[in-house]
Amino acid sequence: MNIFIIIIMVIVNFILQSTILPSFTIFGVVPNTALIFIIMISLNKGRYYGGFVGMAIGLIQDIIFSTTIGVNAFIYFFIGYLIGSLEDTLARENIVAPVIFTILGTIFYNFLYFFFMFFLAIEVPFLIFLKEILLIEIIYNVVVAIIVYKLVGKIFAEPTLRFGKR
Repeated sequence: MNIFIIIIMVIVNFILQSTILPSFTIFGVVPNTALIFIIMISLNKGRYYGGFVGMAIGLIQDIIFSTTIGVNAFIYFFIGYLIGSLEDTLARENIVAPVIFTILGTIFYNFLYFFFMFFLAIEVPFLIFLKEILLIEIIYNVVVAIIVYKLVGKIFAEPTLRFGKR
């Protein structure tokens, strides 16, 4: 059941990120909902789900949007697996962890992406990105992450039994 829900969420995220979200830019920046979704899955389901979902989303993005195949898949896999490894040590109810991981994930994703593009000899204006886009993307991702975390938390909440009086 969980895998089916995750597949549906991946498809919905891909459709939103490629069709609707480009209409909601702030200073030309679109939130990276794929990264946010991978972080949320990793925090809720662990490193294997996080890594697998990260690789799947990254491959889809690479095939559809990128000139190089594998860069996004590797970066998303690495982020999903790394954050998922910390799943057992974090309180799921706490909103601080997803916010911190979204900030760190956004920074980490962008630096790794530019690192790979540099060595693949693909020109990317790094200084312009660093000055004009990164901070806005971090803030935008955090705002979206708070909303997404509440939704994903409800979807993957494990039922609890209560005995006694309320």
